[in-house]
Amino acid sequence: MTATPPGTHPMNTFYRIRLVWLATFTAAASLFASDARSEPLRHLFLEPAFLREIDKVSLGVNPPQRSEIVIRADKPWEQRMISLFLTVLDDGGKLRMWYICRSKANQPNVAYAESQDGVTWIKPNLGIVDFEGSKENNLVGLSSLEGNVFRDPNAPEAERYGYVTHLIEEGMVRFHSPDGLHWSRDAKPLLTFGSDTQNVTVWDERIGKYVFYLRGWFSGENKLLYRKVVRAETPSLTKPIDVVPSENSRRLWGKDKVAVIDDELPTVFALDDRDSANADVYNLSALRYPPDPRWYVGFPSLLQREGTHRSLGRLETHFTGSGDGITWHRYDRTPYLKPGLADSESQNMTFMGTGLAVRGDEIWQYGIGLHSLHGDRKARDTRTDGTIYRHVQRLDGFVSLDFGDVKGRCVTAPVQIDGSRLLLNVDTGALGQLRAALLDADGKEIPGFGAGDCQVVRGNSTHAVVAWKEGNDLSALLGRDVQLQFTGTRTKLYSFYFASEVP
Repeated sequence: MTATPPGTHPMNTFYRIRLVWLATFTAAASLFASDARSEPLRHLFLEPAFLREIDKVSLGVNPPQRSEIVIRADKPWEQRMISLFLTVLDDGGKLRMWYICRSKANQPNVAYAESQDGVTWIKPNLGIVDFEGSKENNLVGLSSLEGNVFRDPNAPEAERYGYVTHLIEEGMVRFHSPDGLHWSRDAKPLLTFGSDTQNVTVWDERIGKYVFYLRGWFSGENKLLYRKVVRAETPSLTKPIDVVPSENSRRLWGKDKVAVIDDELPTVFALDDRDSANADVYNLSALRYPPDPRWYVGFPSLLQREGTHRSLGRLETHFTGSGDGITWHRYDRTPYLKPGLADSESQNMTFMGTGLAVRGDEIWQYGIGLHSLHGDRKARDTRTDGTIYRHVQRLDGFVSLDFGDVKGRCVTAPVQIDGSRLLLNVDTGALGQLRAALLDADGKEIPGFGAGDCQVVRGNSTHAVVAWKEGNDLSALLGRDVQLQFTGTRTKLYSFYFASEVP
């Protein structure tokens, strides 16, 4: 069985989590509703406590609808590999990517690419870094690999882009840039611990702080060390975080190197007894969900270790969601991205980068596939490894409410009607069907909006309009809190929302 680190709350503490979520999410909904948002609040099924009643219905993770290779290693500075981590930012319609590469001599660098259509990527000659006597390359001058590029809404223009990364002799250090290409570093580290993974920095406006997702370690079965994800927060990226190592802190890289994190920061994600034996979590690519940033979405890579070797093994990407960035949910634990077929370019490892782009009804994500095992350095001596994929997901499609071939029913927590139409992101296939009903505070059907009044929903749409016998206009109910009841068969319901204008 997989060891669970001390201090980690178990996933089945449903009622405690439910109370916390209802309080936190109600406050968040009020914040966003008062923010004059042009987009409707989207009701996704990322929080299990949102479902008050469930009968023959389940929550399921949905892999991307399709994947394709968009970048290959074709430059001398990429000759050994395109490595594990990347970031994509949507910058006014242009997509910007920062990815990790290593030369034949194993020299690490952060490289840059950009695209207008998400498929064809240009590696521009930036003229910044001298590589083997020439500056005609797409390298940006960062050689530390463990961070994500982010736009800092609070920084001056000269420091608009940030990159908090791990330096083995100092700890977590912030680099900053006016354009994402020319970088400088702060004199002092933010945190005097090391974290050798894709560390993620997120600005969370709800709490007015920067949030970090970092690697922690703990002693598990047979005294083997396992990885976990810990969380830190700070109001400022220029003031060191007041957490320091002790004389008992673990130092994996030697006494003259920085300590790694154990119990100095709270654990927010780790594997448990439902996961495979001798596995741990390698990283968590976490971000706010752009169509509705009340939500966090995360893509952990899970490492199946071989024997007692803590770095050798295969990885696959899973999905996790959260309403507060602290409590993360696993749903049915279906893999989000499995390794590919034998002899394919992703046969042993998949990683999902940070960032995503929304285009119409699609979400574009970018990640790495690798042919070699994690930790198999000899394999890269003879074969260049690492390709970058675009993964296309349905809007809100990460997790769905799944109705099987036997009629199912569920009832949601109360939501406010903030538009004159109810729209569903739904796929019934050819044989499925769905009905919606509006319930009052006592769980009784509101006259005219009951299940028996609802016209059957059939089809595949991100904005199917629900209609009842008297039509689809909810204007008379605007501002009212209602519960929604869904009944159906052979259907996936991804989300619902209210809107006065239908796309």
